[in-house]
Amino acid sequence: MNIQCFFVDSIVKGGTMNRIVSVIPKDDFILEVVFDNGESVVIDFTSKLHTVRFSMLSDKEYFNTVTTDGIFVRWNYKIELSLSEVLELAQK
Repeated sequence: MNIQCFFVDSIVKGGTMNRIVSVIPKDDFILEVVFDNGESVVIDFTSKLHTVRFSMLSDKEYFNTVTTDGIFVRWNYKIELSLSEVLELAQK
């Protein structure tokens, strides 16, 4: 089993994905996403800030407004990531 499969398997248990319990904006447009099983992933948005979808996040104050409802990561309902998108971005 490779590292990526192990990582996803540790987040996805018994066919059910875990919930997001917190999102922590870090310096340099890094986001830590913590799951209810204690696992966490780190997503570096610096290479994505030039894209149409994520360009608003280049404003550091806006980037820091990130929230979660346990299923989605959101920035004021203007940018939204599903749990599966979070896992996909974390593997890139």
